[in-house]
Amino acid sequence: MKQLPNALLSAVVLFILMGVLLQGGGEEAPSEIIPPSKENSLQLRKVKASIARIVDGDTVIVRFSEGDLKGKEERIRLLLIDTPESVHPSKEPEWLGKESSEYAKKYLKEGRKVTVEIGNPERDNYDRLLAYIWVDGVNFNQHMIEKGYARVAYVYPPNTKYLEEFKKAEEKAKKKKVGIWGVAGYVTEKGFDMSVIQPKGEVAK
Repeated sequence: MKQLPNALLSAVVLFILMGVLLQGGGEEAPSEIIPPSKENSLQLRKVKASIARIVDGDTVIVRFSEGDLKGKEERIRLLLIDTPESVHPSKEPEWLGKESSEYAKKYLKEGRKVTVEIGNPERDNYDRLLAYIWVDGVNFNQHMIEKGYARVAYVYPPNTKYLEEFKKAEEKAKKKKVGIWGVAGYVTEKGFDMSVIQPKGEVAK
């Protein structure tokens, strides 16, 4: 049997290779390079802990019981909410600030088991953990809004996982005039306006 000329043999090999490449051209990209879904991007780590102390209505101290934080006490700033001041070092206590803090102390009693859903980014400029606290399936941040002790505030993406739920809860509390919504003009975009409140907590006329 005669051997094919080198030029012809090369042409045959090239033709076969081109056919193989064309067949593989319609395959999907490997799953490893598919961008993460919106759902995955919203997943935050949850860590079990217990309540150590309540600072005020939107700041608590917990003691972690698992993971890399086990045994550590951390100050947590509750994400997406703001309650009237009760212990601010440079401000006078604001209307319902004490009540907000007392309610948090009753609800989150020392030693109570909670789940801390840590935000991303995890800390603020004061090195406090940013998080949502869950108690028996209840989002405590949202609960404070529903009770009229907190407004939706400090919205800094990407830490906005429950923003829509919080806004709906705030709207309901506002319509019912619960807590901080009981005095027109008290809640503002910047915080709370004490000018509409008398020194003894009475509504200014």
